Amino acid sequence: MLSAGLLEPPDVAGPTQKAQRRALTALTLAFVFQPILHPAGPANSSPVDLFLIASIVCFVIWVRKEPRKLQAPYFFPFALIVIAGAASGIAGQFPSTAFQAILVDLLLFAWCTTIANVVNSPRALQHILSVWAISGIVWSMIVVFAWLGHVTPIEGLNAADGNRVLFTFGDPNYASTYWLTTLFVIYAIQRPATRWLRIVGYVSVFWALALTESNGGFLSLAIGLCFLTLVKIFRKRGWAGVVAAVISLGLVVGTFLTLFPLNTIRQKALYSNQPLLVNSIGRSAQSSSERSLLITEMGHLYNQTDGILGIGPGATKPTLTAQLAVYPNEAHDDWLAALVEEGPIGFVGLLLLVGSAALWCGPLVRRRVSSRFAAVIPFPLGLAVGLFALSVNSFYEEIFHFRFLWALLAIVAVVGKDSRLGRRNGISQQPT
Repeated sequence: MLSAGLLEPPDVAGPTQKAQRRALTALTLAFVFQPILHPAGPANSSPVDLFLIASIVCFVIWVRKEPRKLQAPYFFPFALIVIAGAASGIAGQFPSTAFQAILVDLLLFAWCTTIANVVNSPRALQHILSVWAISGIVWSMIVVFAWLGHVTPIEGLNAADGNRVLFTFGDPNYASTYWLTTLFVIYAIQRPATRWLRIVGYVSVFWALALTESNGGFLSLAIGLCFLTLVKIFRKRGWAGVVAAVISLGLVVGTFLTLFPLNTIRQKALYSNQPLLVNSIGRSAQSSSERSLLITEMGHLYNQTDGILGIGPGATKPTLTAQLAVYPNEAHDDWLAALVEEGPIGFVGLLLLVGSAALWCGPLVRRRVSSRFAAVIPFPLGLAVGLFALSVNSFYEEIFHFRFLWALLAIVAVVGKDSRLGRRNGISQQPT
């Protein structure tokens, strides 16, 4: 399904054409194989990391041959996070765990920087986004056909997660966020270009998302679609239309939950004997209870710190295990993890990172994208909404180390920064 033309990067001009072409080719493969996370190696390394590293190396070779001004979006927030994490890790009980976590952070930031520089042209950006959309659809079709044919090795089923289809992600929440983000990338780039093929793609990716049975994935998708709808209403009707839509939605949801209480829905799903319902809505009460318990335990961990340094990156689970906590697990919340593991300084760094991403998303939401990118991304709002929907997961899942999160952060920074500079310099901008 992936045509040779799609995998082949666009021609680039200049004396370093071959080096740039190699960097874009390596980056293409890194995007194509995003779902291939198993078999996993040390420090949660995965087969796809080989392509991440290859793309970084090819980018460095290209830059050495053609010195240029590098774009490093999110450098200062990231530096603050790393400094806070390093200080907390050195002072903490698990310095080796912190060291591994920081190495992963550095790899992801290097990859983000690579993307921001390699795709900083309309053709390269369109190519990479098209690769993401089409490869995501192809992977989702493989998952769906494996599920229909009960091909267990491809489904990625395991005893711990029941019938939740993991494919090669190894984690249902990681899988759901990848499918979720891919849906909005398809919308933004409008690929496949043929409408009926695009509809088939939407259905296939949504089906793969449903098979993960992730409540968080569905919640993020619903919030993302609501945000997308409200932005469109605002463009047509202004704030009056937005207020009316919010009130109408509130009345509908309130009436529905009055007629069908959430606990009743949970109980019916739990005893429905339908695996998809049992392991999604049916287990939501248990999931909520576990999250509440974990939040309480994280609060106790924070009270054990000096208020400046945290316990060290990645140290939540080993610390809770050593303390014989009732529910020893990872934080499952990027905000709590930043505060407890890296201290207030790391938390501020995360706030700055989110603020920077929101700044770059501004032109995408307000239809002020520069003409050169508006011509190749029909609906850039989809990228902003995809990042927003993905960020919702950060409150009940640690997504900071998700590779495609940093890819989307880089892409949003490229388009948003170019649009802001174009507006400042008086370059024409095209409504999207």
